[in-house]
Amino acid sequence: MNRRLLYILISIFLLIFSPLALVAQVQEQSEQLRILVWADLDAFPGSFEETGEAKETEPKKKEGQDQFQKMFGFAIERSKQVAPFLLNGMINGWKFEYTPYDKRRGVKEYWEFDEIKPFDKTMNPIEFHDPEAVEGKLLSRVYCNRTKQQQVEYKRWTSIVHPHVKGVGRGSVEKGFDGIKEACSMALKDAVREYWRTLEKNKPKEISGTVLLIRDPRIYVRNGQYVVDLDFFLETDRIIKYTQF
Repeated sequence: MNRRLLYILISIFLLIFSPLALVAQVQEQSEQLRILVWADLDAFPGSFEETGEAKETEPKKKEGQDQFQKMFGFAIERSKQVAPFLLNGMINGWKFEYTPYDKRRGVKEYWEFDEIKPFDKTMNPIEFHDPEAVEGKLLSRVYCNRTKQQQVEYKRWTSIVHPHVKGVGRGSVEKGFDGIKEACSMALKDAVREYWRTLEKNKPKEISGTVLLIRDPRIYVRNGQYVVDLDFFLETDRIIKYTQF
């Protein structure tokens, strides 16, 4: 078999089976979401944040609960911010509007990112399991069930009609939770930009759409920045092209 024919066969195989493999990997998220969330045990030096009561954490004894809250109050509160934000991206999705930078036309870059709707803890209760302090961080396994209607909507998203995109973003650790949100926003912009670069030879005037966060969100710290590596299903609502060049 010559090299060119082998390359063609491999390309056909990847085109057919890669989307199916991705769908199989995310099917396990159809009913219950399970993600790993971590938070620093202490606030960023020089900052102060009040801590709330960890209602989702249920130690067997009140004494143990009070001691746990005293030791890990900041990390618990941060986890209670991060978990619903990420789960909302996986259940309801995020929306965006993007105008690429165009030096020739004098167009500045514009990017807007937001939740499609607020996360409803009554509809989707969150459970924190097996909290563990590791290397200055509190790790928690977070569980959340989809409603029946949300399961139906998720099946629609998992259709291979929706392209799989991925991106990496960064945000300042000094900003705390806002830094994590900023990093997620930048990861989504990176994913949208790189995807449309492969499809459009010329920069579009405007792109808007929605995404569903899939797989486990990967968040870590490097050089004083939160770095997030995220995967999405993308649904483009509108793309406007320039009529003059």
